Amino acid sequence: MKITKLTVYCVVLDKWGVETRYTKTLNMEIPLETTVLRIDTDEGLTGWGETMTAPSYYLPTSPQSARAGIELIAPALLGQDPLNHRARMEDIRFAMRGHKPTKSVIDMALWDLQGKARGLPLVHLWGGRVVEDMPVLCLVNTASPEEQVAQIEEFRAQGYKLFQIKIGHGSPQLEVARIRACQQAMREDERCWFDVNRAWTVDQAMQVMPLVRDLAPLIEQPCETYEQCRTVARHTGMGLMLDEAIEDQDSFIRAAEDGVINVAVLKMGCTGGISEHRHLVETGLRLDIPMRIEDFYGTGLTLAAVSHLAQGLPAAATFGLYDYHLPAVPVVKNPFPVVNGRVKVPEDCAPGLGVEVDPEVLGDPVAEYRL
Repeated sequence: MKITKLTVYCVVLDKWGVETRYTKTLNMEIPLETTVLRIDTDEGLTGWGETMTAPSYYLPTSPQSARAGIELIAPALLGQDPLNHRARMEDIRFAMRGHKPTKSVIDMALWDLQGKARGLPLVHLWGGRVVEDMPVLCLVNTASPEEQVAQIEEFRAQGYKLFQIKIGHGSPQLEVARIRACQQAMREDERCWFDVNRAWTVDQAMQVMPLVRDLAPLIEQPCETYEQCRTVARHTGMGLMLDEAIEDQDSFIRAAEDGVINVAVLKMGCTGGISEHRHLVETGLRLDIPMRIEDFYGTGLTLAAVSHLAQGLPAAATFGLYDYHLPAVPVVKNPFPVVNGRVKVPEDCAPGLGVEVDPEVLGDPVAEYRL
């Protein structure tokens, strides 16, 4: 089998719809764009991948750079056997340093092809199901304590039991009030945590976290750098959920050895793709650290990819998945349904990712590369 064509699409997702400490940057009118890649072969099989590149105010990346990376690496893929997955990814790593969103979208499309060629959904290609389904988290906007509790109640009515509470914008007193109100609103079978999105300095974290230590809240990425987060953890004695600080095995193991991390967030655009995630989840299993397996955002393609991987892990290892499917932008026709705050790979899942892309939603390609 040979790769004969790479086709690149850009889908504008418009607004994320979540109020965070980054909300003030929205006046820059930077659209959220997802890059979708189609890989065609001479045997008629097609693989699909997606990378939802984080905006420049969040990470030093852009969707334009992800698409430019595909253009650079296309000659190394055209004419090659897509089923020799490891060789293809080694070729890319040799030819291109960094550019992890580009590597991620190619990696996903190659895995989709692999599953289709073997006649297996990815969860079975990777070893089979371990759990019946996986929990899905919901995002609670930055707001007053009372408004955030009201949002929790709305999501609870939809069946959600995992709540990511956005904070990091306001005085230390307001931050403490948010944490106390939301933590005390939790029921016995629910869990919440507080995503600061790197907004605090060490001093600000030290003003807030000791005042809520009695509640044992889980704080996500309070400061910009790993070193700052480590300082806060050591001074407060509180473990953290680390997001942007975890991008490879070395950073994962270092955080575990330092005693800083309680939960790891693994984003494909930061690690380089689902293959790296497969390696990192094995690391997490051996470190006994639960993980959120995800990307910055995306559509039903990304939801399918992370669901296949999480379905093959013990329940305690998967902290929660995002519901990426946007009804207003139905890139896939059959996204995995989220029911009562949980998702599963369907029992009758088709081979590969198991979702059907809607060409009408994709529109015209922005680039094509042919053999």
